[in-house]
Amino acid sequence: MVTCNSTEANPDLKQLRWVVYQVVFPVLVVVGVMANLLNLLVLSRPAMKGVSYRYLNHLAVSDLLYLLFNIPFCLEEFSKASQAQPMSRASAIYYSYIGIPVVNIFLSMSEYIVLWLSYDRCLAVCSPQKFSARQRFQVVRIRCAISLVITLFVYSLSPLRQTYSCDGGSSSNCCLKNNRFAEDTWYKGYEFFREFYSRFLPAFVITVFNVAIIVTLRRVKRERDSPDVINEARKERERRLVCLLMAITVFFYVTSFPSAIYKIIMFNDSWDFVPYFRAVADVLEVSGHVFNFFLYFLFSPDYRRVLVGLTGQQQANVYMSSSVCNM
Repeated sequence: MVTCNSTEANPDLKQLRWVVYQVVFPVLVVVGVMANLLNLLVLSRPAMKGVSYRYLNHLAVSDLLYLLFNIPFCLEEFSKASQAQPMSRASAIYYSYIGIPVVNIFLSMSEYIVLWLSYDRCLAVCSPQKFSARQRFQVVRIRCAISLVITLFVYSLSPLRQTYSCDGGSSSNCCLKNNRFAEDTWYKGYEFFREFYSRFLPAFVITVFNVAIIVTLRRVKRERDSPDVINEARKERERRLVCLLMAITVFFYVTSFPSAIYKIIMFNDSWDFVPYFRAVADVLEVSGHVFNFFLYFLFSPDYRRVLVGLTGQQQANVYMSSSVCNM
């Protein structure tokens, strides 16, 4: 007979998990899905066809998929999984083998899209003679596709961490448990490599690119004390794009690094604060895929113009429809 572990003994932690995963998570997911759908609508307009905006379009798709696959973690079944309570076989299969790996795949994809965006801006600012908009347009999808293939390969062993067992032929009394591989040295090494690939490596590379951008812009600014062949409109556009990139990068650090730290300390079960830290890290991680819309709105005048234009067009359509109906 299968026996699940006892339920959460700490009532404060149980309440925190309920608030985080069944109140905060659903709100963030709903807001994030709506914001990213709006992002896709705006970024698909003809005025938003620049190279950087193509990366942002792919980022919105990745963020949207990440949020959609977070929906099962808002359900009561996930509360049972986190407290090692009996659940249905379908839920046990999903939370054991599918949920966390898939969510992390799109998490990593978003980070590598930001990395490619950083590289593209770095190349445009630091080596404009090597930057060709035509070539960059052609390779945006190729870069993202290659990143997806590599990420799928890196996460291919993630489902080996957990498994489940059920009470006889029952389909409603199944429990999650660690797989036998979880304690193997080779698997721990794999998990360390996976976290390095998905969080620390992109963070380091993005930092290098942004430092290069800042240094180059300062040098160019000093050289522009005399008349410059680059007009003011182009300089302002470049400045705003760099500000947007920097804001996305800073937000990336704030929202992603707590989860990376949790992945390191999660193996020490003797630290009582770890479950609380995980709840905070999870909220920050989801928030990172929700609020990119506000960054676009704040730092991109092109985005604001297109958004206002769409709103005005919708209002005009409503007015025309009402006028026709009143005829």
